[in-house]
Amino acid sequence: MKWNIMDFVRGLFDNKKFLVAFSIISAIIFWLVIDVTQNPSRDVTIDDVKVVLAEQTDDGGNTLAAVSQSIESVSVTVNGPGYIVGTVSKSSVTVSVSSYAEITKPGNYVLNLTANVDKNGCTVTKISPSYVQVTYDYNAEKLVPVEVDASNYLPFVATDCEIFKSTLRNNSDGAEITELLISGPSEIVGKISKVVVRPVIDKDKAVADNTNFQPILTLLDEDGAEVDASQLRYNTDTYVRIVIYKTADVSLIPTFTNLPDHFKNSEGGLPKYKLSVYDELTGKETGISKVKIKGPVNVIDGLIVSGLKLSSIDFASVTPSQTAFNVSFVLDEGVLIVDGTEEVKVTLDIGKLMTKTFTIKPNKVKFLNLPQGLSAAVSYKKGIKVTVCGTYNQIRRVDANDITLVVDCSGITAATVETKKLDVVFDKGIDAWVNSIDPNEVSVTVE
Repeated sequence: MKWNIMDFVRGLFDNKKFLVAFSIISAIIFWLVIDVTQNPSRDVTIDDVKVVLAEQTDDGGNTLAAVSQSIESVSVTVNGPGYIVGTVSKSSVTVSVSSYAEITKPGNYVLNLTANVDKNGCTVTKISPSYVQVTYDYNAEKLVPVEVDASNYLPFVATDCEIFKSTLRNNSDGAEITELLISGPSEIVGKISKVVVRPVIDKDKAVADNTNFQPILTLLDEDGAEVDASQLRYNTDTYVRIVIYKTADVSLIPTFTNLPDHFKNSEGGLPKYKLSVYDELTGKETGISKVKIKGPVNVIDGLIVSGLKLSSIDFASVTPSQTAFNVSFVLDEGVLIVDGTEEVKVTLDIGKLMTKTFTIKPNKVKFLNLPQGLSAAVSYKKGIKVTVCGTYNQIRRVDANDITLVVDCSGITAATVETKKLDVVFDKGIDAWVNSIDPNEVSVTVE
């Protein structure tokens, strides 16, 4: 069969789907022809096109930077074929200075602008405004001292509290900032004397405790006048930290090591005592029960309840001739003594004391917590001297049979030779304590 092109074409036009597609394509082609022939070119105005300013150098090769400018952006009119100019956008246009030739030193300049468009067949016909006023200056850096003024927070601080410290800190790591690095035009940077920082207070959220706030930074010159910071650069990722301290009178509590059980089990869990301080003005000792302190609010509130502990007294050092001890304070971090007291004398009021020294044979040593099946012995062959102390009525009736030397074998699971500490156990009813054991350690053989 011979193929007939005319029959093929007639067949296409008999197809409704082909006719619809053919009509649409034809309409587009006719529209483009009319647009090109009847409206060969037209104008499009692009607004808010950024003005690009470049750094320059002076005659000595030093960099001059644009530190201020009268306008940041302009409007640009672009002319071109209608079908092309319609695709022009802000990203297609660049605006810069036509010539920097006159910029050779710091100063104020009026610079003409030029623009380019990256679309073929399009040209820029108008820039509005057509010029920019620019200040060029040297860039400078300066470390400026920071002063935090938190006086506007005082109305929210309780009467028994105070602002102990207020600081500017980095958001990134919390580090304190005492100096701020400021950069910008040398003429402006050179005027800055200090940075005053104030916290932004939200009255509905203010609490008299350690608190963080957004800062307001004010740059001042030597005369206290504010310096315009609009052209300057510095760290703004900061916050103000205000630390509130509370002041209170708290009770003093003596503490002891090696405290005998009969004192632990007594009312209050401590031996009777008196507290005093030496008054340098009168040269006399005066009684004391409390001391004035200040510190973080939550810590002080806790010490008001628990009392302030004094440094520990080793009861093994309590003898008939030694019943008074000068001790210092056990202070939590941030807690300060504010009334000038440096140390306190603790005088024990436990009656007339007496000491006795006994010599105990090594074979009388008992071994505690020794695993079943093992036996132990001390290699020391001489008598072990034990000096004990207590009230006169207690000690005068104590003899060697009331004292047992013991070694704690906890942790030993097999035959070994170890050096172990000697302790004393008193028979029931003996209220006494040990001043010394000589030797206080012995070699123990476990088999």
